[in-house]
Amino acid sequence: MKKAILSKGIFVITIFLSLFWLMPLIFIFMNSFKGDAEIINHFLELPKEWTLQYYFATWNKFNFPLLLKNTVFYTVITTAMVILLAPMASYFLARRKHMFLSKISLMLLLLPIMVPFQTYMISLTKFLGGFRLIGTRIGYISVTVGLLLPLAVYIIYNYINTIPLTLEESAYIDGANIYQCYFYIILPLLRPILTTVLVLDALSTWNDVITNQLIVGTKMSSMNIQNALYMFFSVQSTDWSHALPGTMMSIIPSLLFFLIMQKYIVTGITAGAVKG
Repeated sequence: MKKAILSKGIFVITIFLSLFWLMPLIFIFMNSFKGDAEIINHFLELPKEWTLQYYFATWNKFNFPLLLKNTVFYTVITTAMVILLAPMASYFLARRKHMFLSKISLMLLLLPIMVPFQTYMISLTKFLGGFRLIGTRIGYISVTVGLLLPLAVYIIYNYINTIPLTLEESAYIDGANIYQCYFYIILPLLRPILTTVLVLDALSTWNDVITNQLIVGTKMSSMNIQNALYMFFSVQSTDWSHALPGTMMSIIPSLLFFLIMQKYIVTGITAGAVKG
């Protein structure tokens, strides 16, 4: 009886907390259908008219097709490069004969995670400026890949350590070389954790503001959606009738992507929890 009451109490608390954390999103959604006057005077009420006119106006005012193209381009290219490079680096570090050098290399690779980005972002812009990469897509993609790789390598590295060495030793006995071993044995086994990394990095790139603003700045042709929204809020913070629909349009793709892929995140994380 007590367990049943406790489980119901936990369920009620969970529902309450979920609604509490969803309130900002709910208010953004409700008010994205209102004009400025209605938002200010009736913020907590439902819209008097559920119309998409503010979405269409925002789509044209923000030049959303360009922003959407930039954001999708950054997300696809960045994620693809991380998925290509991180497993190779992780496999090399995990299976290296000199474990001491491997640990040192891993620690150096993880430094960007340990040190706050804000402490070196000014130096980073100076460095990129020397190569004339500020305000360019290449500069932004290079920095984003560099920031995402350490965590991806660390996750995959720990996952590879759960894979028995006997699989590779058997392949070597059968005449396989290191490349065949990686592509035909290790890489297929990494599919669950690679899916997890893909989802996390795709969402991180899609929702990025600071890095895009730092590298791209106010160059509209290279901005992503989040940077453009941030600039719009900063310059015209009272124009809620365009800011809120823009926010919703930026949230919907990443939200749908996460809802579709969330089961793969859990699968990838739990798959590496058991020693092979």
